[in-house]
Amino acid sequence: MHSIPVREIMTSPVVTVTPETLVMDAAELMEEHDIRRLPVVSEDGHLRGMLTDADVIEAETAEYSNSNYGRNDAATWIRVADVMSHDVVTVGRECTVGELAATFVKHRVGGVPVICTTHDSPEGCPHELLGIVTETDIFQLIAGDWQSAQAENIVEAENIVGLCRAMA
Repeated sequence: MHSIPVREIMTSPVVTVTPETLVMDAAELMEEHDIRRLPVVSEDGHLRGMLTDADVIEAETAEYSNSNYGRNDAATWIRVADVMSHDVVTVGRECTVGELAATFVKHRVGGVPVICTTHDSPEGCPHELLGIVTETDIFQLIAGDWQSAQAENIVEAENIVGLCRAMA
C-alpha cells in the first residue's frame, strides 16, 4: 500500500481560487464542496499558494474587526492573496503514499497539492496543478483495504463452516 503512487488517490480536478478571490467567496466554496483547503492558482493554472480553513477564520475575524470600526467598504475586503500561504509543500504525481505520509509528518500538514514536475514531464511544467491529496485520501485507502480484508475473512469463514457441515 505504501508504494502506491499519489496519482491513484489524488483528487482531480481540483477546486481552486485565484489570489484576487475574496476570502468570503473562498469560504463559500469550501463550505459548498466540504473541503478545508484550496490551492491558489494563477490564470494559467500554476500554483501560487494555499488557503486553509484556518486562514479563512483569521481573515473573517479581521474583517469583523474592520467592520466594527466602520471600514466595511469594498476597498477593505480581504483577498485570498492577503492571507494565503505562499510557501506550499507539494508533491509530484509519482510520489508514493509512503513518501506522502512522511511528508505530512515532516511538515505537519494534512494535505498537499500535486504538481507537475520535470520528472513527470521532460518538457517541463513547473508548478502546474494536477490534483490535491489529503489525509482523508490516505484514510480512505486504508479503510478500503481493511474492508476488503474483512470481506475475504467472512467468505473464508463461511467456506470453512460449509466444509465442516459437509463433513458432519
